[in-house]
Amino acid sequence: MNRTPSGARGRPNIVFIFADEWRAQAAGYAGDPNAHTPHLDAFAARCINFPNAVSGCPVCCPYRASLMTGQYPLTHGVFINDVELDPGCESIARAFKAGGYRTAYIGKWHLYGSPDGAFGRRAQRVPRDYQMGFDDWKGFECSHDYNHSHYYWNDEPTRHTWAGYDAFAQSREAARYIRDHADADPPFLLMLSWGPPHSPLDSAPDQYRAMYSDRPLTLRPNVPPGLEADARAHLAGYYAHIAALDDCLPIVLDAVDQAGIADNTIIVFTSDHGEMAKSQGLNTKLFPFAESVDVPFLLYDPRQGAAKAREITVPIDSPDIMPTLLGLAGLDIPDAVEGRDWSPIVRGERRPSGEEAAFLIMAAEFTEIRFNGMRAYRGLRTDRYTYVRDLDGPWLLFDNRADPFQMTNLIGRHEHAALQHMMEDRLQARLTELSDEFLPGQVYLERANLSHYREVTLPLKRRWVDPWSAPRR
Repeated sequence: MNRTPSGARGRPNIVFIFADEWRAQAAGYAGDPNAHTPHLDAFAARCINFPNAVSGCPVCCPYRASLMTGQYPLTHGVFINDVELDPGCESIARAFKAGGYRTAYIGKWHLYGSPDGAFGRRAQRVPRDYQMGFDDWKGFECSHDYNHSHYYWNDEPTRHTWAGYDAFAQSREAARYIRDHADADPPFLLMLSWGPPHSPLDSAPDQYRAMYSDRPLTLRPNVPPGLEADARAHLAGYYAHIAALDDCLPIVLDAVDQAGIADNTIIVFTSDHGEMAKSQGLNTKLFPFAESVDVPFLLYDPRQGAAKAREITVPIDSPDIMPTLLGLAGLDIPDAVEGRDWSPIVRGERRPSGEEAAFLIMAAEFTEIRFNGMRAYRGLRTDRYTYVRDLDGPWLLFDNRADPFQMTNLIGRHEHAALQHMMEDRLQARLTELSDEFLPGQVYLERANLSHYREVTLPLKRRWVDPWSAPRR
């Protein structure tokens, strides 16, 4: 039985669920033969799928800061990991509160930052002033010990421990919140942040690791020869975490149904960025390749007609999430927001033009970018093409429809000169729009007093060479 929305507002509740490092390709509904995701697949069957969703700055803290502010990294200032986000920012929580919502956050935070540049705050309590205006906050700065992780509640100093595998405990807490606020006025915005499938990859519960202990795994064709064994060992643990998270999902979804608010609750499932897992010969994230940039983005809005799957092709990016959710709730979007509001397309009021493009940015070199001898970059991702340049010039151009595994770089090819020129013009227009000077990464680090951060001083381990193309001239 569905309840009539309480109060006079008639506005939807919003449940926003996001994982850490779950790439778009790693789901049954996305065609991955390795992924055991029956609950997610069933959810996808009644959702709007954004198949071109991206994390434009594909690393933890920059994504989270863009999620909170609707801004790009050089605006909110969190363009490398463990930088403190301005606690006085016009956050998504404050914007929803201004519209009459109650707001809650559960799980990994990673926005308090560590100004020492050496992860000094990761285990500390996040002060109430740094919780960005959420009414109810039950989280922690950063931990990857998923079976012994801790949390703090609002401004209480007591350190608590999640029971068992923390994603299950956090999902149960989210379910409790939903039940407790189902009859409440005002409506609520609830954000649930899971830590897996981020490494360590040997820490999923035993039953899920057993699923992949001897299972043959199908690799993406862009894993270079010689790296297959490493990739399979890595992916066994990765998919074990994903299988566990798939069993966490119905804890939350069932709570919405059982509370009787399914006809007035928007639900989103996504991730902060992806994971290379040896595709292109690379590890983890930060790169502009599909495995790192592409993220799942499923949106269930019961007000949009029959509960059946459909696709929206616009490349929704992390700064677009805040304005789109505000738009779906009928709330004002703060002037400081830079992302696009795609809610008119969700509501069917207009169609994608095909000219939409997400902005890709890595403003400074750190961790995996440094390890692989790469440079900071800027780029665009449309519904078909990926175009990226670094300070040496045009770097990558892929036709993602014809070449979904990005093994044919079109840069410098005579037959694609017009396409390259067009994408470069569009990128330059976007840089101008954002007042992005595209300076060397060290300039931004020095301006922001971040040059002492450990991750920006790591040594070069190797120089990456495209496994599939001739070297750039």
